[in-house]
Amino acid sequence: MYNKVLVAFDGSKPAVHALQHATELAKIAGTKKIMILHVNDEPMHLPEPVYKVNLDQLIDEDNAKVLSTAYELLLAADVSYETQILEGDPSEEIISYVEENPYDVIVMGSNGKEFIKETFLGSVSHAVAHSVGCPVIIVK
Repeated sequence: MYNKVLVAFDGSKPAVHALQHATELAKIAGTKKIMILHVNDEPMHLPEPVYKVNLDQLIDEDNAKVLSTAYELLLAADVSYETQILEGDPSEEIISYVEENPYDVIVMGSNGKEFIKETFLGSVSHAVAHSVGCPVIIVK
């Protein structure tokens, strides 16, 4: 039933719970592989020579830190996975990715790192749930 499972992951506590739920679902459903989708908000564009900061390196380090929790959970659960990292507005990027790469189900946290922002500007999980053509499981 759920051969292709996508987990939207930002490292927040609800995202970790969503990943845990997805791994259990994958085991029950016999899912071959879970796709972990991490979306970075649009990066700041600073003149690197002025600040002597390698922004790409900082972004890569942040991605590794966020995804390390996911890797540990997936390794412990013995579930096969792939990762995809995108940049942009999280809800738009998730919706666009799923339109181009259909999934049987999306599992995501009820709110992410930007709780205050989501409260006032609209939830990523809400936007995704109302815009994609597959079931969305939202985990607290």
